[in-house]
Amino acid sequence: MADAEQTKVCPLCAETIKAAAKVCPHCRYWQKKWSFQNPQTTQTIGGILAVILIIGAMMGVGVFFDHLVGPKRDFAPYRDQITIINSTLGFRMSGSNLMVSVVGVVTNQSEFGWKNLGLEAQLFDKDDSLIDVIPANGDYRGVTVLPHATAGFKIESRATKKESDYASDKVYVRVAKDIRSWP
Repeated sequence: MADAEQTKVCPLCAETIKAAAKVCPHCRYWQKKWSFQNPQTTQTIGGILAVILIIGAMMGVGVFFDHLVGPKRDFAPYRDQITIINSTLGFRMSGSNLMVSVVGVVTNQSEFGWKNLGLEAQLFDKDDSLIDVIPANGDYRGVTVLPHATAGFKIESRATKKESDYASDKVYVRVAKDIRSWP
């Protein structure tokens, strides 16, 4: 009777084994399923940790991509807070073409940074008649203006008139992208 109390039946192979046995000597089945010494338990815990790490990494990547390509601030409400401080007309020859350029400084009085400023320069003659335009195309990748800061700019185009016809310019910021936008 004392021997019966010290034995048990393996639930996997149905062989009689000692009650204190951690592993069945016949089928190698672990008797305590959730023991940290059981390789199946450590594999299960390792698998659970791996799944948690993968889910965490996927969430991190999702947050990163949302930051890159998610909805960004619209420029229109802040257009009046981005102003041109000064600008100067300049000319140069490029081969046989006369190039007109406008160099100046833009300031950002808003709380947000803007990049890819689309600057439009309207060029006037001595009678203040519009004679040429350098259009805003938003492709000036180098013009970025941080909050409450200034930045220099230069826009250039082929002249449609002779140099002596140009008297003054007026520059406008037409478009810009949120500095957090991609790309």
